[in-house]
Amino acid sequence: MKRLILFLAALWLGSAAICADGSRQEFESTRGSRVSWARLKFKVKGYNPNGNPDLGWFYHPQGDIRVVEWLRANTDVNILQEWNIVDVKNLDHMCAFPMLFLSGKGAIDLAPAEKNNLREYLLRGGVLFCDDCVALHQPVEDVFFRSMVRLVKEVLPGVRFTQLKQDHPIWHCYYDMKTWTHLQGKNNGLWGAWYEGRLVMVIDSGDLHCGWTGFHFSNNQRIGAFQWAANICVYLMSH
Repeated sequence: MKRLILFLAALWLGSAAICADGSRQEFESTRGSRVSWARLKFKVKGYNPNGNPDLGWFYHPQGDIRVVEWLRANTDVNILQEWNIVDVKNLDHMCAFPMLFLSGKGAIDLAPAEKNNLREYLLRGGVLFCDDCVALHQPVEDVFFRSMVRLVKEVLPGVRFTQLKQDHPIWHCYYDMKTWTHLQGKNNGLWGAWYEGRLVMVIDSGDLHCGWTGFHFSNNQRIGAFQWAANICVYLMSH
């Protein structure tokens, strides 16, 4: 299964040659096999403005759709134009995707069996891209960020967290980024988690996802959020 996930990751990064006349049809035919964007479904605790802990993972799904469209239009990331929901209760479905995107308001709240699924997914070669959907004007504005760090430390004892500063290759692997695009909430910067020498998660608390939706951010902020998505995806899929 680990080989399958790594194989899917390689397909994600397959280069695409655009034909001279710009034909979209020919462009699509040369892209080859692709993988898909998927958001993980889970429960949260500590922030339920609508009284439903089942929806803490589901804020602003249009952002996912827009980032997929942007990656396809502006990069050669080999991704299908579709959006998937993957339940943390279903390990087999999780393992169909080499990378899972997580966005949440409140603290992630997994049952023991769900924690085992997350651990097994990571051990089989999967990676996580986690972005805090910031709950503004709360006593703590990086609740999801903190809860994910605790969770990964729990399911993978010995995992090592390191802040990814400007000298790290993730800043330059696709776009040459000069600044971190922090949109709102507490600015913890960008962090990576390594387990037994392999990168298993990249996480931030800056709400990149809300930049993908458009909302009230400037054009430069939105572009920065998309470009960081490209760099994070490319780096995760190649390490």
